[in-house]
Amino acid sequence: MQNYDIVPMSRILIAVLNWGMGHASRSLPLIEGAIDLGWEVDIASTGDAMVWLKSRLKGNPKVKFFEKPGATITYSRYFTMLTIAAQTPKLIKSIFDERKWTLEHVEKRSISKIFSDNCYGVHHPDVPSVLMTHLLRFPVSSFFSPFAQIVIQKLVGRFDEVWVPDNPRGDHSISGILSSKTIHHNTKFIGILSRLKPSRSNSTIPLVGMVSGPEPHRTTMENALRKWMELRGERGVIIAGKPGGGKSVVNNITTLYDPSDEEISDALCGSEILICRSGYTTLLDLASLGKRAILIPTPGQKEQEMLCEVWADKFGFAKCTQRELENMRVPEISGIAPTSNGNHAAINELAAWLKN
Repeated sequence: MQNYDIVPMSRILIAVLNWGMGHASRSLPLIEGAIDLGWEVDIASTGDAMVWLKSRLKGNPKVKFFEKPGATITYSRYFTMLTIAAQTPKLIKSIFDERKWTLEHVEKRSISKIFSDNCYGVHHPDVPSVLMTHLLRFPVSSFFSPFAQIVIQKLVGRFDEVWVPDNPRGDHSISGILSSKTIHHNTKFIGILSRLKPSRSNSTIPLVGMVSGPEPHRTTMENALRKWMELRGERGVIIAGKPGGGKSVVNNITTLYDPSDEEISDALCGSEILICRSGYTTLLDLASLGKRAILIPTPGQKEQEMLCEVWADKFGFAKCTQRELENMRVPEISGIAPTSNGNHAAINELAAWLKN
């Protein structure tokens, strides 16, 4: 990172979406970067994302946490996209609630900058506001696509800049068609962004499964991975993604419910066969660590299905459905991970923006 001289006198509001743990995970390096650059940080989120961020930043005197409005989305085992679509009125209301909350918070806390990870209502007309998202194109059917693009352009247009956590468009881009549209005149590709660092451990683990996503799919995947590892009889590690859950060892399987970043890196880097979702933050982690994996999109999540196809076509990654995993029909691992230069580009972009 370049040597930027920033006076420790300003306060930034960082809002993090609470849909799974991915947004909190990828925002953490930028939160830590702002702290290192001398800024006080107000973190706004809800639910598990808030719990996780508090556990990672506990005791830091420069950080304060605030509950912001946000819709709680429910999922079903089947017809996930229809289930989400039915909750559109709730999502729209949450954006208006976020706007009102942000106006009040900026006034109360003297906020100088706003950074929002996919929280479309967290911006202010008088405060420089950045939106971070990889969704420059909504993953919907072609029939709804024109309407969806109008909506996203209106939402994004209220921000001063849009940051895409991805390499520039081309051979090394990992988001594919999802970031192929230009919907804001000031869009920047800030490179791969991950809290994970390459492991220094030389140990190998035959089987590793990383569980993520909303219920009931999270538990379904965990149970299927456990059965698959039991049938193979080799040593396995399941990264279960449940804050505060601890660790368990049963026969050949170790389950890490709330592992440290180092434990996750050791498991992923040491894996001989790795199975995980094709959620965007998971893919950022794979790119950061240079690891290949068998990808399993969350059922009904069009975005993950599209990303899975991108990585299968572009990088040769193996893929299977959750139903195939449940039926123990798992393909051989394959592919070559895309390249990454770590978080350097993103942190430098952050530093330049905070200085201006």
